[in-house]
Amino acid sequence: MNKTIRKILFLLGLSAFAFPFVSGFYKMSTESWQLFDWLIMYSFIWWPTYIVGAVLILVAVKRKKRK
Repeated sequence: MNKTIRKILFLLGLSAFAFPFVSGFYKMSTESWQLFDWLIMYSFIWWPTYIVGAVLILVAVKRKKRK
């Protein structure tokens, strides 16, 4: 059970860093965005998601080291 929770926390943390790229590629295909421009705008507006992702990854790593 703990291993599953740890994996879920880690994947949620990684998704916070992967989502800007996925949404950037989508914006590139549907609108006239460049990937770098999208990442800058996303990072400027939604920077707290990176903090949440980093905290989730740290919690998952701490749970692993505790076992």
